[in-house]
Amino acid sequence: MANPKTVSSEVRAIALRSGIDEIRNDRASGAIKQTLRAAKLLVECAEYAPADLPEFASALIAAQPATGPLYNLATVAMRSPDVAAACREFVESMEHNTARVAEKAAALVSDGSTVMTHSFSSTMLTVFREASWQGKRFAVICPESRPICEGVAMAASLGMAGIAASVIADAAIYRMLPEVQLVLVGADALSPRGIFNKTGTALLALAARELRVPVYALCSSDKFLPPSYDPPPETRKDPCELLERELPHVTVVNYHFDVTPLDYFSGIVTEDGTLTLAQLRDRLLRGAEAPPGPGPALAGPVEHQEQQRCEAVSC
Repeated sequence: MANPKTVSSEVRAIALRSGIDEIRNDRASGAIKQTLRAAKLLVECAEYAPADLPEFASALIAAQPATGPLYNLATVAMRSPDVAAACREFVESMEHNTARVAEKAAALVSDGSTVMTHSFSSTMLTVFREASWQGKRFAVICPESRPICEGVAMAASLGMAGIAASVIADAAIYRMLPEVQLVLVGADALSPRGIFNKTGTALLALAARELRVPVYALCSSDKFLPPSYDPPPETRKDPCELLERELPHVTVVNYHFDVTPLDYFSGIVTEDGTLTLAQLRDRLLRGAEAPPGPGPALAGPVEHQEQQRCEAVSC
């Protein structure tokens, strides 16, 4: 007869591995939700398999290597003598920081203005709701954000909140920017290389800079990656997202994310206010807002999957 304790340990191990797989394959949830799930998994691992924690933390990072708060949470948890307390404190700080970022970003939205955003961000949605609650009347332009069309879901969420929103093709961004007074985008992570976010963010920021439209990224400090860590290149995503069937001699190149150089932004909105690029670079160099980089246990090639997302919407 099988030992109940052994069976229980095996079941927990399977559940933990399944949790990592869910995070790896999740294209719908945002960075905050994924980090909350990761925190629960880390606490469970520390309780039931503490010797496996370094390997488990490494696997979590590998599941979403360019999700800043998940990386920082796993690093902090691995180095803490009390994982449950460390995860709880990190999550509380992350939620507090996110609320402060939204509050400060809402101040950038002017009454009577038109704002363009990109993809879906729960923080961005909070920004627009906050600005609306303040009595401001404005419109939001949402590029569809193919191939998953998170921009469609963002527009739908805004409409349900009573905020005027329109959906445009990604290719129409430049065409519509002359009608825009402000561009606000979210962030999955920030490093000296730039802002990691949905593919198309870099093109939007570049076009806005060319047309002299101010561009701000919303990024709390828990998304800052330490200089010692550079996320690996993203692997190609499912070709069926772009083409329903194979075509002879045609290769589908499907990426979900890009990195926007910091020089493209007018500023970065953090919980401490809007940082200039000089202030931001100083903080990144000092590493004041991120935990130390991981040791050897967190090294190795990993795949960059979907991070900060809403429920997938068909285009």
